[in-house]
Amino acid sequence: MTATPANANIAALFLKALFAGKPDELHLLLWTLPEKRSHWFQNVESAIQFAASLRERDLYVGVGLSRQDYCSTRRCPSSEVVGIVGLWADLDLKSEAHPKAALPATVEDAMKILPDEFPPTFVVRTGNGAHAWWLFREPLIFESDEDRRNAGALALRWQSLLRLNAAAHGWAFDRLADLARVLRVPGTKNCKDPANPKPVEIQSQTDRRYNPSDMAEFLEANGVPNAEEQERVTQGWKEKVADKPLSVNPNATVPEELLNRHLAADPRFKKTWLRQREDLKDQSQSGYDMALANFGIETGLSEQQVIDLMIHHRRIHGKQQRTRLDYFQRTISKASKRNENPATAKSFEVPAVEPGHPLAQTRPDSPTARALMCEQISNAIGVRVLRIVKIDGQEPTYRLELEATKIGFPSVDKLVGQQSFRMKIASAVDHLVPRIPPKLWDRIAQMILNALTVEDGGDEANLVGAAKLYVERYLAETPFIDAEEDHPYQTRSKPTVYEGQVAICSHDLQQHINKAWGENRPIKEVTAMLSALGASSTRLKRTRLRDQSRWLLPSGEFAPGANGGASEETCDARPS
Repeated sequence: MTATPANANIAALFLKALFAGKPDELHLLLWTLPEKRSHWFQNVESAIQFAASLRERDLYVGVGLSRQDYCSTRRCPSSEVVGIVGLWADLDLKSEAHPKAALPATVEDAMKILPDEFPPTFVVRTGNGAHAWWLFREPLIFESDEDRRNAGALALRWQSLLRLNAAAHGWAFDRLADLARVLRVPGTKNCKDPANPKPVEIQSQTDRRYNPSDMAEFLEANGVPNAEEQERVTQGWKEKVADKPLSVNPNATVPEELLNRHLAADPRFKKTWLRQREDLKDQSQSGYDMALANFGIETGLSEQQVIDLMIHHRRIHGKQQRTRLDYFQRTISKASKRNENPATAKSFEVPAVEPGHPLAQTRPDSPTARALMCEQISNAIGVRVLRIVKIDGQEPTYRLELEATKIGFPSVDKLVGQQSFRMKIASAVDHLVPRIPPKLWDRIAQMILNALTVEDGGDEANLVGAAKLYVERYLAETPFIDAEEDHPYQTRSKPTVYEGQVAICSHDLQQHINKAWGENRPIKEVTAMLSALGASSTRLKRTRLRDQSRWLLPSGEFAPGANGGASEETCDARPS
């Protein structure tokens, strides 16, 4: 990475690098604030001279090239851009300008979302964030509308990669991929706050330049879906969850692909569809309607799909059609109650696997792939999920990170339990996730578990670590006794030393934990902790009092004398 000379004309260095190899007939754009004026240049040197006169001003450069001067009041629309010099990213930071969003705190943090394999040619500090540029070996000039669409798709796909990488860190990222985008010129000022102008500077510079094809291959290898794939999946979810009025269409037909899939997967459904259910008590068509409704609710079909299923079945078997909507609604309601799930007017059928989207049962092996799975979950629930975190330990806790807030779950059952999940989100962002049929929720719940990013909860989160913390505090805050017979009943259970080992009573430790830590640990949990810690249980025989159960702590971890009040003296008790 090369350093930028302190006295160099930063804007000149930057603009020369951007537009090296620009065809002479094409125009570049410099855009100013607060006037919102466009300045068009065919000659790069003229643009550099203009930039030099605006070192104390807001100055932006267009990422795209144009064939004409669009005058001072217009910028070239994306649909008319004829070339780009590279790819770019706008990295926002947590600041007064962006106080609420989940964003990185520093430019160094923000750069963590950039792929290591493609270090940017420039990173520019903008005052409230940074811009990254990946310059091409030569400007990419479009020879057709298809070339323009392909370049736009590449830019958007690159932004999608960065968005997924940001989500893997729990950060939001805006995809700003339009070819008419303008970004700040280094060597100028950010004057959005006139009272506190901020310098726009080059953070880093490399000699790296790239072929667009190399970047496309990298995106493909990392499973980043293109815009069409993303839109198809997103639109599929939107259509499935959209409220639609129910209708009774005598010509309704279940799609052949869907029908064949269920016929092949479920022998019981196949017998129902062929009217071969000998186990069905009610052999009337109404009985078969109920059987089909039960199947539809169990597998997560929408109400409309269940109605179409019953109509289709009646028609192929020559049965009289029902024309009243309330008949079908009553049948579905009974099936819903039988399946212990309120009738749903929406379908949450998980779509078939799309290119670049991991299977629900597959645990992604990279942060980017887990972020992609979070995108699928987002489509299902209608709320953008950045990432889902598991804080590891004996009793793991969980955190759902959204763009606007973070939601904690104290246990896995609260995370994957549909009701608790829905209510937590409703409380946090005022969005009620519609009810999802149980079998489909199980699939989405598995996606949630597969998408987990695991963080170490520290010593206190695991059984041994928590036990050690509890015992260390107990020994530090509890006076030792020298010999059990020499103390009144109230203190006979306090810690003592026997043959070089600290000996404690589990019930005295339990009382201390529950009082000092404000917990309610049952005695079984306390003894389990001591056992995990390596303590051994024994009974101490005493001369005048009843034998007492004690736990001998491992001397390597808890040496006598290491805690206040501990003594090397031994009591007159003997282990049984």
